Amino acid sequence: MTMIPLLSAICGATLIAGTLLVAAGIYGRDPGSQPATPGPAARSASLLRWRQAVTGKQGRTIAIAILAGVAVWAVSGWPVAGIVTALAVPGLPYFFGAAAIAKRRIDVLQGLEEWVRRLADSMAAGASPIQTIVNAAAHAPAAIKEPTTRLAAGLSSPRGDRQQALRRFADDIDDPLGDMVVIALGIAVTAPSARTPDMLRVLARQLADDVAARRRIETDRAEPRSEARTIVIVQILFVVAVAAFTSYAKVYGTITGQLVLALLAAIVIGALVMLRRLSITPSPARLLTHDEGKAASVTARNAAPGSAAATYRGTGMTGASS
Repeated sequence: MTMIPLLSAICGATLIAGTLLVAAGIYGRDPGSQPATPGPAARSASLLRWRQAVTGKQGRTIAIAILAGVAVWAVSGWPVAGIVTALAVPGLPYFFGAAAIAKRRIDVLQGLEEWVRRLADSMAAGASPIQTIVNAAAHAPAAIKEPTTRLAAGLSSPRGDRQQALRRFADDIDDPLGDMVVIALGIAVTAPSARTPDMLRVLARQLADDVAARRRIETDRAEPRSEARTIVIVQILFVVAVAAFTSYAKVYGTITGQLVLALLAAIVIGALVMLRRLSITPSPARLLTHDEGKAASVTARNAAPGSAAATYRGTGMTGASS
């Protein structure tokens, strides 16, 4: 009989760890980050990513979740309570991370606006577009430092595909205004024009207006999000207090009670999922899809210097109409 609690704890830890690893495998992996037929280099890179995940923040979060789940299971004797506790450790920051996501998007667009203004001023002074982009990457805002560094490396490489580098930059920004900036930069790189700085300044003003509008929206949403977090925290504390200091929760100690508790937990998790979906602003449709990115590259290569502005307007309209 003395081995039953130990075996229960081991089984609980295994179940919790498996649940968390499955969730990390589903949500923590980019489907396009690995080739269909990985070779030795891809396997080494995958192994390195797993090591970083285990030893980094994600690994620490999983370890804390497992320990918390096992502790709650051991103290309460409820396996469902242990599993829910383990899922709550990484789950609550995920469910209430909409504000952080919106802030990152605003920081990226604000950084892009500042960077585009610098490009416009440098090009207006007579600097070549490629050299301007490469030099400006060193002084880019922190929110877009990595994308601009990759862009500068792609444009400065003698054998690199400049249009592909621009397309990767557009994917990094992941916003229709970023696509418009990439279209303008593509024309500036392949067919320099005296009107390119004016186009970039127009885009910078659009980015500034978009950032201001998003900040107003997030200010209006801050209070409802804070109220939702407070309600969830109060409910959690209430449930813990009832389970710890009253006898009302003893009914959940049976198999039937555990099934009912699992159903209630599933309902709460479903409500939190819906709350997250409602609190995140849907991403606007991109102007550059895969096929349109190729078309924009061909258009930019065939553009004449005197028709750069017209090509920019035509390409932007084509992306927008799709």
